[in-house]
Amino acid sequence: MGAVAHVANGAQIMRPGVTQIKNSFSKGDLVVIQDEKFGKAIAIGVAEMTSSEMQAVSKGKVISNIHYVGDTFWKEFGGTKSS
Repeated sequence: MGAVAHVANGAQIMRPGVTQIKNSFSKGDLVVIQDEKFGKAIAIGVAEMTSSEMQAVSKGKVISNIHYVGDTFWKEFGGTKSS
């Protein structure tokens, strides 16, 4: 939870901040980063390694943050729009 504010402001995702890996994925796949308390999406990133490789490491950058809550893309396409 300590990394949520940083990730939601564009910080890269480091392995110590990953508390759960829900599905299998390959290097280069798009992944959704969720906060652990509410399960809400806070960013979309590109996996820097496979899910099994990520399970095996304990430090370092594992996901490149490409869109996050509050960036232009997220505001335009990710937020709830009212009618």
